[in-house]
Amino acid sequence: MEYIRVTNKNIEKEHICCAISNNNDLQVSSKKTWLKERFDDGLVFLKGEQRGKCFIEYIPVENAWNPIASDGYMYIDCLWVAGSFKGHGYSTELLNACIEDSKNKGKKGLCILSAAKKKPFLSDPKFLKYKGFSISDEADNGIQLWHLSFTENALLPKFKECAKHPHVDEIYKI
Repeated sequence: MEYIRVTNKNIEKEHICCAISNNNDLQVSSKKTWLKERFDDGLVFLKGEQRGKCFIEYIPVENAWNPIASDGYMYIDCLWVAGSFKGHGYSTELLNACIEDSKNKGKKGLCILSAAKKKPFLSDPKFLKYKGFSISDEADNGIQLWHLSFTENALLPKFKECAKHPHVDEIYKI
């Protein structure tokens, strides 16, 4: 499959592969606005040329939305291949493109969220293990931070304290 890198120049004409398929939907326009704001932070959105859910989205960890303490890693926001695209090796192709791009940018490795038990909104731990990733940290709520280091001496990414031990001090009534 051929892949398209979505940028500020082509985002308005590209389908962004989200669960909502209507480009006029508020959630899609909100996601596109968010993406546009992140491209200058190093966000990469690579998708299959065919319309559907086949994409990878990644960003330097220091600009990621979640609290990870790491220096020099790339964080994968989402790697999603669904429907008729499953079983053709597209996940591997997208991951390999991310690895190559990250190495070219001098990154020390990749990190991504998962959990011991597969959850629909997180990456599949079996796939990550198969691809050479391993767990570098785990939060109290069972969310795991997986990594794939490119060098042996790279410090492993860790959750910041607020993510490692998530809690709410007060109960708010709506």
